[in-house]
Amino acid sequence: MAYFTAVLSYDDGWHPVDVDLETSSPDELADVLRGVVDDDSPVLAVLEREDEWFAFVRTDGAVDVRVFVSDAVAAAESRYAELFAELPPPAGTRPRPVEGGAAETDDDGDEEGEETEEVTPAAPVPGVVLDELWAGDADLLSDLGAPPDLLVRLAVSGEDPSAATVAVGEVLGFADVLESLR
Repeated sequence: MAYFTAVLSYDDGWHPVDVDLETSSPDELADVLRGVVDDDSPVLAVLEREDEWFAFVRTDGAVDVRVFVSDAVAAAESRYAELFAELPPPAGTRPRPVEGGAAETDDDGDEEGEETEEVTPAAPVPGVVLDELWAGDADLLSDLGAPPDLLVRLAVSGEDPSAATVAVGEVLGFADVLESLR
């Protein structure tokens, strides 16, 4: 499956920026995006994994990078996994104890030696569909005109990733620019 990536900056309209995200490691992405413009203009990376997920990564100058991903479980197995690693766990996951991590009780009845928990995808339950696997900041584009419910709705709907990013682009005015980069 193929990836599609594009970087756009905003200055009286959206403009493509020639940055090769494929050569940047996810931990370098923030620095790459911050280096695109000299001011505090919004810079937006659009990431898609064919038939699986889409993500938006945004920075405004020195402001921290904000991320939204439509399917954090699938994206966690991608080349951008590091980028999504510190996002809060998506809906549809649950904590489980690490193997061998049973807590012991001391004489006072207090638990000691508690192991940390890791987050893993919830086991499939017959007849139940986990439809909210998105994670991150659904509000990252609201000041530009894309309300959080739009991103969540597109993520939950299972919309084709390229159609979802174009839908957001239509709201924000960068759909034509995005399509010209494909």
